Amino acid sequence: MDTNRIRYFLSLANTGNLSRAAELHQISPAAFSKAMKVFETEVGETLLLPHGRGIILTDYARSIAPELTDIIRRIDEIKEKKIIAAGSKHLRIATFEVFSTYFVTQAIRENFSDYRCDISEMTPGKMEQAVAEGKADFALTYIPIPHPELDFLKVQEIKMGLFGKQKLWNHASLADIPFAAPLGPIEGSPNKVRGLDGWPDNAFPRSIPYHVSLMETALGLCREGLAVAYIPSFIARLHNQVVKPTFQLEQMKLPKEFPKRQDFVYLIKRKSDQEGTTAKKLAQVVRKVCVD
Repeated sequence: MDTNRIRYFLSLANTGNLSRAAELHQISPAAFSKAMKVFETEVGETLLLPHGRGIILTDYARSIAPELTDIIRRIDEIKEKKIIAAGSKHLRIATFEVFSTYFVTQAIRENFSDYRCDISEMTPGKMEQAVAEGKADFALTYIPIPHPELDFLKVQEIKMGLFGKQKLWNHASLADIPFAAPLGPIEGSPNKVRGLDGWPDNAFPRSIPYHVSLMETALGLCREGLAVAYIPSFIARLHNQVVKPTFQLEQMKLPKEFPKRQDFVYLIKRKSDQEGTTAKKLAQVVRKVCVD
């Protein structure tokens, strides 16, 4: 059933005049009358009766007019929703603070300054759930937790490193160096990582006198020479760009036996969400900012 003919019928029901209804839709009365005959065939009932020089609606036609009005309203709402979605610039990202501390701010400043942005700091597992439930559009992580409803797009390879004030710990054994590490273990990671920073604690135990919930707290401890942190190299680079030379962090050597690993930034999206302009733009920003 053609929605235009439904609209024609509703205009006729509201005006009670065929010529006036045809004028509203900028078509000829003859074309309007033909459309109404087709509409009657589609409905399978007589809708219009001749009345003097004009027409009147049958009782059946009057009874279906409110229902058809509601159908057209719903159709218009769906179209309006699609237009708003296509034209809106709203970015909802779930990520943990490794990204939100420096990467997200630079990404917004350079690429999404005209967007309305909602940034939610979450741990791996919870961020995947937020995307799956529609509470976030995308997530950024390098410790993905599999979820059946999500796509994990491998966007950019990154390097992890040990960073701190190198001169303070040059002659110390790894076991004696104080670490600043995130609070909370990870559950469900396929690569057997348990800590939020990805350090292989099962193979290389470490001293962690500082458990922190904020990345900036860990970096502050490193700046003051109180600890070291295992973080992505691009985070250390972005950090060093905004602090005085005195507080810049240096990359420290890891043991030769330290496991070689490939880490990637993953852009997480719902499988049901078509990859649009925003997702592609966000992936481009990740490749630009996170490359070492």
